[in-house]
Amino acid sequence: MLKSLRLAISFLTIFPVYQERAESQELGRSVSYYPLVGLLLGALVAGLCYGLHRLGLTLAGDGLVVVALVVLTGGLHMDGLMDTADGLFSGRNLEQKLAIMKDSRVGAMGVMAFATVLLLKTVFLYELSMGLKLTALILAPAAGRWAMVYGIIRFPYARQEGLGGSLAQAGRCQLAVASLILLAAALWLAGPAGLGIAAFVLLGTLATTRFISKCIGGMTGDTYGATGELIEVWTILIILIGQQTAFL
Repeated sequence: MLKSLRLAISFLTIFPVYQERAESQELGRSVSYYPLVGLLLGALVAGLCYGLHRLGLTLAGDGLVVVALVVLTGGLHMDGLMDTADGLFSGRNLEQKLAIMKDSRVGAMGVMAFATVLLLKTVFLYELSMGLKLTALILAPAAGRWAMVYGIIRFPYARQEGLGGSLAQAGRCQLAVASLILLAAALWLAGPAGLGIAAFVLLGTLATTRFISKCIGGMTGDTYGATGELIEVWTILIILIGQQTAFL
């Protein structure tokens, strides 16, 4: 377990706690702990948020926290979001979409997707009370990484090669473990309402992954990252709606 967790941390963050060469099977097993890595990241940025608000930074504090989350992940998922936006909305055929997504250059759609996600995360967080803000900061990264696990396991890999293809070794067991971690976190952070949050996370994940898969015939490493970022935004929005409707 600890070996798989260390590998997941190294793969998804800037913390190099796993330095050995990982085989495909090891990468597949580590997928189970992606939501746990999300919880750890969330705890770090939640602590930062609390400290910044204690210093009197409100909107600025929320913006810095969103940027910190990008930094802690090495921009990995945001890069995937930008590449995915460029490819999916290029209006080209399947092969050209995949080629655009593989291109390291960022286009207009990628820049717009990047800016939109950063802006939405910041303004949604700003509208939350401190208690729910901290809940969202901890839970959203876990939900985003659970959505990545779902995409990895439930959809075929759309490329013939690529690091993301190594994750295809993961199976239903990894999805079950990841789901239990997310559900436990939701119940712990939000009580019974956590079940509702988890249900809406599932709905958002289904819609996102099916749309992407329909566009390019499966998922890629870039679309895993894009899915994670979009579900983070979706989770924060769910919590905001819960606050505004007195559900939370």
